[in-house]
This record gives sequence, structure tokens and C-alpha cells, in this order.
Amino acid sequence: MPILNPTRPAHSRPLQRSIAAAIATASLVMLGGCPQKEEAPATTADAQPDKAAVAVATAEAVAPAAPPASPAPPVPHPTASATLKRAELMALVFPDSQGPGASPRQPDTVSLPERANEGKTVPGSEADQQAQVSPREVVRLDDTHAVMLTETVPLDDRGEPMNGHVNGAWLGAYFFEQSAEGWKLASRSDAVDYLGFMGNLGTTKVERIAPQRFALTIAHGSCWQGYCGQWLSVYGLEAGKVRVLARGIALSATNEGADESCEKAPRPGKSEEPPRGACFDVSGTPSFTLGTDEAPGEMRIAFKGERTSGTKNRRVLTIDSTLVYAWRNGAYVLTEGRNPVPSF
Repeated sequence: MPILNPTRPAHSRPLQRSIAAAIATASLVMLGGCPQKEEAPATTADAQPDKAAVAVATAEAVAPAAPPASPAPPVPHPTASATLKRAELMALVFPDSQGPGASPRQPDTVSLPERANEGKTVPGSEADQQAQVSPREVVRLDDTHAVMLTETVPLDDRGEPMNGHVNGAWLGAYFFEQSAEGWKLASRSDAVDYLGFMGNLGTTKVERIAPQRFALTIAHGSCWQGYCGQWLSVYGLEAGKVRVLARGIALSATNEGADESCEKAPRPGKSEEPPRGACFDVSGTPSFTLGTDEAPGEMRIAFKGERTSGTKNRRVLTIDSTLVYAWRNGAYVLTEGRNPVPSF
């Protein structure tokens, strides 16, 4: 009797198909409810890190931090000058404000005394102050000595120059000696004298009064309500010292701006009617004669101008006179003439 191959019953095949279809449907539902994140395929670069980048990062982590940059070395201050040029001498006296690398608006520091109400300085009151210093004159006194004369205007609390009408300026003197390195600052005097108006000393001029002696003249003045005046001061210049030779000599005066009638004052010898008011316009010019170094010559001031005379019958007088100042005990003393400049 032949042996038959075993088989599933025929009626079971539809049931198997239903079960398989149900399993497949359930799988699709599960896959649809839980979406899978799609990942990009790994590349060779992702799989193998950059060896050069790793080396740089390792070196940066291991290497020490760079030290901070050191500040630039300060510019050395000059200690000598090859010439007597004003800018070079100012850099020796005021290296912080006038030397190389200094700010153009940086003020100068000077030692100045206090001034009392009557204009006199208070002894022992010197203190450092901020000021604006300008060179006026440089004089070579001999082969190895020189002096620079300056105008110094103090600054107020806002850093502005004190240059009101009643404010003058300080005369400063800085003395130099020549050495193998050049001209060096030997001594200084920030405040020789105080004079002038509106933050200005006035007009300065250097005069030779003997073969080896020099003097500084300062003519300073201003106007008040049409009245104008000018005064003369003279200073002797020596190695390491400035001395007052004469101070406050009336040099000129006019009132042309105060009285309209004085603006057309007639010239002498003309027939025009004299001005009704008391008018004057007088000015002087100083000059010096050479003497010896032990006894300098005279100082002369020649005055010229006009003024009216009388109260009722006014007439115009011509001024043409000369004052003579002789050298006495180290100063100029009036020995001849009378000053014709009217006071006001």
C-alpha cells in the first residue's frame, strides 16, 4: 500500500490566509503610529575625525596664554639744547607740556605767589599752579650764560586763561649755562614781577645799556572810558638774576576817546577854535646810552604831543621835552626834567 505525503486539510487554507493578512495589517499600523527618524548615512569624515584639527585644539589647550603687551617706553625728556631757539629752551623748562610727545593743549606748571588786594605779593605763598607760558625774549648775556623771559597767564578752575581787563601777567625768567652737552637749565624764577592788563605783559624790548649789560623794557597800558595810558618798567638782566631798574614811569596818555571835542584838537599855529575841554595827547620814547659795565649810561625819555591850557580861554600847548635818568646804586633815578604826561 503506497505511503502518501502528509498535507494540511483543505479547509484550513482560508483561515491561514486571514491570519497572515491580519498580522501584516497590524504591522503597518504600528509602523505608521511610531514614525522613525531618518538618519543620514555616516560618511568617512564623520567616522574618522580630522587629525589636523585635533592637533591644533590640543596645542591651543596645552600652550600657555600670551603675556599682555607691554606699554611703549616713555619719551625721554631733553636735558640740553644745542641752540638758544625758544622752542628748544621751553622743552627744557617744561618737558611735560612743551617736550616731545606733549599734548598741544596741556598747561604748564609754575610756582606763583598769591597777590593781595593792593597788588603786592604775599611772602611765602608760592604754590604750583596751572598756567599758559609763552616765551617773549631770549638774551645771550655772554659766552656761557643766557636767559629766556616769558609771559605767564594763570588758568582759572575751568582751565581758561585769566585775561580780564584787570588781569595782568607774570614775567618769568629762566637761566641757562653752556656745557659740553649744550645749553642746560641752571635756575628759574617763575614770578619776577606782575604787570600789564588783559592777560598781557605789554610790549617787550631788549636794550644794551653797557658793553656786557642788557635791560628789558616793558611798556604796558590800557584804556578806561576813553582815557588811555601807558607805563614803562625796566629790568636789568644778569646771569641768574633779574633786577628792577625802574617801574611804572608814565609813558603816554590821551583822552581823545573821552571827549568828542578833543578828537579835533587844532595843531599849534592854526586859527581853529581850541577844544572846549581839557584835552591831552602825549607819548614818550625811551632810549639808552652806553656806559661801562660798572656804570651804565643814562636812560632818556623824549616826550612829544599836545595839551590844552587854561579854563576859560583855552589854548593848545606843544609838548617837546626829555627826561634824564642816571644810574645810581644799581637803578635808574630821575635827575633831569619833569614828566609831562597828565594823570587821570
